[in-house]
Amino acid sequence: MDYPVQQSLFEGEDAEVSPPEPGLYAGTSGWSYADWEGTLYPPGLAPAGRLARYAGRYTTVEVDSTFYGIPRGSTVRRWRHAVPRGFLFAAKFPREITHERLLEGCGELARRFVDVMRGLGDRLGPLLLQLPPYLESKASSRLEDFLDGLPAGPRYAVEVRHRSWLDLDLEEMLRGRGVALVLVDSPGMPRMEVATAGFVYIRLLGDRRRFPSRHTHPRCDRTEDLVWWSRRIDRFLAEGREVFLYANNHYQNHSPTTVDQLFTLRGRD
Repeated sequence: MDYPVQQSLFEGEDAEVSPPEPGLYAGTSGWSYADWEGTLYPPGLAPAGRLARYAGRYTTVEVDSTFYGIPRGSTVRRWRHAVPRGFLFAAKFPREITHERLLEGCGELARRFVDVMRGLGDRLGPLLLQLPPYLESKASSRLEDFLDGLPAGPRYAVEVRHRSWLDLDLEEMLRGRGVALVLVDSPGMPRMEVATAGFVYIRLLGDRRRFPSRHTHPRCDRTEDLVWWSRRIDRFLAEGREVFLYANNHYQNHSPTTVDQLFTLRGRD
């Protein structure tokens, strides 16, 4: 799978960014949304310029497009060169692995995906294994085998979306492997606040049925929810863990606003 050439606003290897709060990487799920023109992006900005503009404001992004297929190595290298040092990409495992093969017989494919994403070098953040809502906890041994077969080095996070996993000792399984349990704010799953790795992965998802399109501005107030998450972030940071948080457009209808509001609540500009 290939993508447009990315333009860079950052010249040379000396360009570097850091999160406004040490240890807290907060960004959005995806960056190339035409709906954000007039807010995050100036009107008429070419799609190839969006990533660099995004990286001028946030220090991390969750790549959603990898869910639909493994990108070319050349594409990943262009992503890397479009952003400064200190910026981190999280990325979803492809749906062929998680939703089609259901983690079976796809070890080689998973290793190929990880190898391609390693092309990000020092810009590589956690890799997200998002399980489908129809995969139940009876597949736990399959998940264990899959995780054990992943290449060492990258950080991995697992998101479960069927409630049967809540009755399993999932936390211990992941903790023993240094894999993060993804903490979600979504109608389909309860909020959890447990850390199973040296980093925490939070996803503010919302309900896509409520805000299916036209993500041009926020359409609901989630202040109380963001305060709740901010307090958990305080605890995770105090424990010495890095926190990766990603907001989806369906959370408030405009994910850049969600991230900005979180930083405002935390006294960060």
